[in-house]
Formats: sequence, C-alpha cells, structure tokens
Amino acid sequence: MKKTFQLIIFSIFILSACAPAVEERDFGQAKQGFGPKTQDIDLSSDLRAFENEPVQLSWQGVVSTDSYFRQAENIVLLGQALQDSDLSQKGVSWIRHFYQQPQVTSYVDMAQSPFAAMAAAYTQTEVMGSLNQVADELAASRKTLNSTILNMGKRHPWPAKPTPLGTALQQVEDFTQNVLKAIPQMNLPAIISEGVSAELKKQTTPMFQQAQKSIVRLDEARSLSQTLKALDEALAQFGFEVPKTLRTSLQQGRQLGRSIDAAKDAQGGLTVLVDVWRMLSAQERASYFKPLSSSLYDFLSKQSDKDLQCLRTEGCSGGLFNGIAKKLFILPEIKKYGISQLQNEMNVKTKAYVLTDVRRYAQSYLPQIPGIFAQRIDAGLMKEASRLSSVQKDYPGYFGTLLSSWGKGKMPSQGGKIYGFETSNIQINLKSGSGLSLQASGAVEDLKAPTAGTSMSVNSLLMAHSPSGDSLAFQSALSQINKLISIGGYRDTNDKLIPALLSPVGHEKTPLDLMNFSANLNSYRIPDKIKLRDAFHANQNITYAKDFSASAFADQIKGLSEMLRITADWKNTSYDHLVGHIKAQELTNEIQSEALNRSLFPKDMLFALNIADVAVLLQDITKRATPVFLVSVDNNIVWADQYSTSDETAVMGGIVDIKDGKKSNIVRSKDVAQFLVAIATFLEATEGLENTRSPLLLEKDANGDTPLSLLRQGRADLKLLVVALANFISNQLVSENALIQSQYYLHQMTRSNNPVYNVEEQVISIRALLKAWQISKIDAYIWSAQEIYFAMNKQLFDGQEKFYLNGDKSALDFPMKVNTLLALMELKPHLPRASQIQLEKIAAPWLASLRSL
Repeated sequence: MKKTFQLIIFSIFILSACAPAVEERDFGQAKQGFGPKTQDIDLSSDLRAFENEPVQLSWQGVVSTDSYFRQAENIVLLGQALQDSDLSQKGVSWIRHFYQQPQVTSYVDMAQSPFAAMAAAYTQTEVMGSLNQVADELAASRKTLNSTILNMGKRHPWPAKPTPLGTALQQVEDFTQNVLKAIPQMNLPAIISEGVSAELKKQTTPMFQQAQKSIVRLDEARSLSQTLKALDEALAQFGFEVPKTLRTSLQQGRQLGRSIDAAKDAQGGLTVLVDVWRMLSAQERASYFKPLSSSLYDFLSKQSDKDLQCLRTEGCSGGLFNGIAKKLFILPEIKKYGISQLQNEMNVKTKAYVLTDVRRYAQSYLPQIPGIFAQRIDAGLMKEASRLSSVQKDYPGYFGTLLSSWGKGKMPSQGGKIYGFETSNIQINLKSGSGLSLQASGAVEDLKAPTAGTSMSVNSLLMAHSPSGDSLAFQSALSQINKLISIGGYRDTNDKLIPALLSPVGHEKTPLDLMNFSANLNSYRIPDKIKLRDAFHANQNITYAKDFSASAFADQIKGLSEMLRITADWKNTSYDHLVGHIKAQELTNEIQSEALNRSLFPKDMLFALNIADVAVLLQDITKRATPVFLVSVDNNIVWADQYSTSDETAVMGGIVDIKDGKKSNIVRSKDVAQFLVAIATFLEATEGLENTRSPLLLEKDANGDTPLSLLRQGRADLKLLVVALANFISNQLVSENALIQSQYYLHQMTRSNNPVYNVEEQVISIRALLKAWQISKIDAYIWSAQEIYFAMNKQLFDGQEKFYLNGDKSALDFPMKVNTLLALMELKPHLPRASQIQLEKIAAPWLASLRSL
C-alpha cells in the first residue's frame, strides 16, 4: 500500500509532473480596473408594490438525487453564510432524512465490503508471517509446558493419607500458584506465556471458589441424601470421572439415603439397618454394628441374603424363628430405641462413611492434578494451533467474519450492514406545513457520476455536523471509507485487481491499477452512468458509454475534496470521534496483544488514499483525454496535455464534456464555474497539508523528493489554473450586458448569436469568481461578480415574482431559487451598503419561506 500511494502521488499529481515550473508559466493579467464598471439599480418601487404578498417555496416530482444533495448542501452553506445554525441543521436533517428512507441505497455486510478485502490483502503478508511464527512457538511451548508441569508435580508434597477436603483443595491451589509463578520463568514467547497464565487463572479461580462452596455445602448437609446431593452437584459441575467402585458405592448410598428419609416406623428402621449391613464389609459391620447392639450384630451375622431381604421387607415373616425374632425382638427394640434417633445416627454414620470414601478418592486423585493440568493446557494450545491453521487457510474469510461480527455489535439495527452508493432519482414532496417526503425512484445499481460525487460531499457534511456517538454519522463514515476504496480500486489477497469505479475515459480497456500507475498514460473518471454489481463495485461485464460530462468531473473532484477536510490527519476532525479512535483490538477478544492496539481505520492512511483518488482525477488535466483547454494571448486553443510542449502563454482556460470518447465543441458556462469551485475546494481542503504526519506522503524517493513536496508544487499550479478559469468567465463568457451566456463555441472562439441568459449561470459564476478572488486576491474577480449581480437586478429581476426570472421569463424552480439565495448571500458582504440593504429585502421573504419548510 505504501508503494501504491507513493507512486501515484509522486508520479501523477496534478500539473507539476508534466508542466513547466510555476515561475515559467504566466496566465497574463486578469481583467483590471478600479472597481465594477456598472452600478446597482434601485428596486425599491418593485419591492414596495408586492411587499405584502407572501411567497411560497415547494418542490415536487421526480428529481435527481444529486440535485437533492446539492440543495441539502446549499442550505447548510446558506446557514453558515447567514450565521444561522438552525438553517444549517435543516440542511443536515435533509441528508439524514434521505438515508432513513427504504431502498434509496443498497447495503452490504462489512465482511463483503471493499475495506474488508483491501485490509485483508494489505495485512495478509504480515499476519501470515506472524501466524507461522506463532505456530512454531506453540509447538515448542507445548513441550516446555508439559515437561515442566509434570516435573513440578513429582516434586510437590501431595498428602500421604486421606485429608479433609478443604486441605486437599488448598494443596491444588498451592500447586496452581506454583505453576503460575513458574510460567514466566520458562522462556516462552510473551504472548503464549501471558495467554496460558491468563487462561489458567480464568479457569481455576472460579473453580476454586465454587469448590470451596461445595465443601461448605457438604459440611452443612444434615442427612445422607443431602450429602450425596451436594456431592453429585459438585461432581457434575467439575466434570470428574468417578471410578467404578466409587460410582457403585454412591449409587447404593442414594438408595440408602432414600430409605433413611422414608423410615417412619420400626419396619422402616429395620429396612435401613439391613441396607447398611448389606453395604458394609465384615470388618465394617463389626466396627459399626457391635457398638450399636451386639445382639443385633450377632443376629444379622447369621442371616442369609434371602433372610436379610425378608427382614427389610414389610409383611415378610421368614422362617419360624426369624419371624418370631423380628416381631418380638428386633422391631420392638428398634421402636424402643427411637426412629428419629436411629435416623440421626444413620445419617451421621453414613455421611462420615461417604466423606471418608471421598477423602480416600481425593488422596488418590491429587497426584494426577499435574498431568491433568498439562493435558488441558496442551489441549488448549492444540486448539489454538488448529484455529491458527484454519485462519492461515482462509485469512480473508476469518478477517471478514471478525468484521461482520464487529459490525453487528456496532450497528445492530442495520444487522451490521453499511450503505453503499445511492439511487439516482427520488420522488420528493416538499412544501410548507407538510414537511419533507421522499421515496426512492429507480434502481440503486444504476449509478450516475453526479450522484457519486455529491454523495461524497453531503456525507462529509453529515460527519462534520454530527455529535460523537451518532449512529447514522458512524455508518456514513464507514460508507465513505469504502467509497474511497471502491473509487480507486484495490487488489485482493490473491493479488487480483478489483477494478475501480474510475474507468478509462478513452477506448482503451486497461483498468486503473494504483499499484502500477506511474507509466500509465490513460485518463480515468467515473462515467456519467455505470452499472453496479453490489453496493460498491462496478459490474465489469456490462459496457458503459464513454460519456464523461464536465459537471460530473467537477462533482467528483469536489466530493473527494470535501472528504479531505474530514481525513486531514493533522487536524482534529469528526473522523477522530466517529471511527479514528477505534482500535483493531475491538475486533476480537480471543487475542489480547499490543500489536492490536492500533487504529482499525488509520486516518493518515485514509488521507493518503483520499489524495490518491483525487490525484487520479486531477491528472486528467494533463493526460491526452483531458477535457481542459487553455487559451493563449494570441487566442490559440491549447489542450492542457499539450501545453508543456508548446510555446504558448496561456491567459484563460475552460472545460468541455466528453461524449462517446470525443471532446465537445460547446463550453457551458456553469461547467467552467463548477470546475473552478471544485478546484478551489481541493485547495481549501489541502491548506496546511505541510503538517501531515502520513508516512506515505513524507517518504523520500531516490531523488530526495517526497509526495508532499509534489503536492505543494501541484497546489501552486492549480492556483494558476483557477486564475485561467476565472479569466475565461469574466472575459469570454460575459456579454456586453454584463450577464453570463449559457454556452460558448470553442473552435470558433465565439459566444452564441442568440444568447440564453439563465439565472443558474449567473449565480454559479458569481460563486466561482468569489472563490477565485479568495485564492488569487485579484480584485477584478470581485468586481466581475458585482457586475453580474447588478446586471441581474437590472435585467432579470421581476417585481411581481419578487425574485429573478430567466431571460426567457421562465420562473426558477426550487433548486435554482436556493442556489440563487446562496450565491447572493455569499456575495452580500462584498456589495456596497445600499446594495446589501436592498438584497436583504429581496431575500427576506424567500429565506423566511425556506426556514418554514
């Protein structure tokens, strides 16, 4: 990626690569004088005649999405010009309203986004190298851990005889602590050492806490049943493999516990005694029964299994002597002893018996702990190795899965999906009192270049005017990042070129490849119409018309330049609080690493990518398919790609459409003005770029040049181009009546014989001339803008309309009224005081109507 942007910025940026040095180029003197040659006229009588009549603004019908976006942006800018934050927020709310409608954009999961593919390709080599290293380290670490833990187990002082369960548990805790202390001394890689220690603590700490609770429950148990229940729960919770002998004993114990609990009379007590007798060995019988009753012990010792079964069964008398003994001796004796006392003694003795068995089992189990530890740690490392292997086999898929999961967590209401490019048309219904209603009209896969350009502009505005944590602005930021990537194209993890939306202008079919662009002589732009295959990618199987309008060219430059205001890495912008602060560590909790403590969306990289995209467009100015022409002092036309080899001195410049791969003869006034505004936007957005911290822009080449130095040279050339465009507007496009004509015939170097004067050309030219004055400080451009405005008042203002009409007396539609208000409010501070007051009166009712929408 570093090579990509270094090559593109170094070798293609703007005019400096194939044009003379700045000091050798002279566009001549702009129109000079000491102020405007005309004066404003007094419209007070027209304004008084209709001052009490209200005005209404409305907008209905199917309109282009780019027109809607322009008006949303214009309202934001109009609010700024008037220092009216509520009006600016109205423009932002229009942008929000658009993206809240269904079917106005297509959506894509983060896993299928251009960012996922490019980021995976960019990080694959580094990640795969790290994974291979980790796999080797895992294999070596497994051996070290296994042998060390087993040796520690052999040296540990495990108890030689059964001990209380609390003591046994403490032995395990002590061994665990010894292992944790030993791990850092094993010379393992830090990530493995820290990971094993963390996982061992994670698993054993709650286990020990739960084990202590289980021991307390065993101690507190008052009956055999309660004891066995607590023991069963503990065994199930910890997943112990119980030996067969103990398992049989526990099963018998459960049956005995039920018998003890069910004993309500002498027969029940006898049943319990017989069951206990049958469970015990001969030695245990003597130990437990002789102290209780030697006669009972002697009697039971003489019974067969059949006799014992009869004795424990109610209603069974057995033989003559056993029957007599049972009825006359045993049952009365048990009744005399007391059923409750017998239950208590049986519970105490059987519980003690069970716990003794458990302690005996624990004593035999404890020395196995080191092997179990080693086995489980090894199993965990093997599982990690298996997971790493699966990542190595499909790193793009793994990375996409992480992004998808992250996206769903961040954007649950959208299912983790981000929006792509927008539909080219919408149905709008806007009028005072009814609010704003929008509906998609057309297919989202039919992308138009003006939509792509203006969407970049309005999303930049949305990001800039949204608070931290705003969900739509967050989605907008992710969408903008992916648009930047798809516009310039990228290579996937297989080094396959994913074609850019910037497509060949000529009839050649070589797609844009930023990685190998230095020797490319082709021009690239987004065609006026192009078919998409998904939210961000062009359908390369469908041929597009070689139509590249000048206005769409300007929209693309302006849109990308507006985004530069957001990605400028030396400034604190909305990018920082929306996505810039997000660390790569957020993608996964499985691995905690300092290497992941870096930005997931590095701002300096995105700024370089942003610059690269707009540089491809600006390079068109000096490529053979350039739409830009220059006019020399001798009125000769020189296309910008030929200027560096000519002897001409340019004083003016303009731009034309390319239709079916051919340059048009018609120069449209609004195209020249829009192009000037777009170039001015780039210059404004890159002001202060010498403060960039992007390594891609600061790295020196073999000649000691940096992309940054070439950027600064290019900016100087662009400022001269702004002067040339402003000269063309103020000299060639202005008629004798001081109004701007709609078009100009380039080859004939003449204006139209039947000029059309539309308000649209006047106001966009005013805005362009204001931009030219701000950049060049040449006062003639302010005077030209004033003269156009004065001519508008003289020839295009209509008292009954209370506003301006086109030269053919047709009324302005909503977009043109907003455009006009914006241009005149931007011009207002530069007008004489009397003209300012008059303009306020003209604009007041229309601004009031706009605010009411």
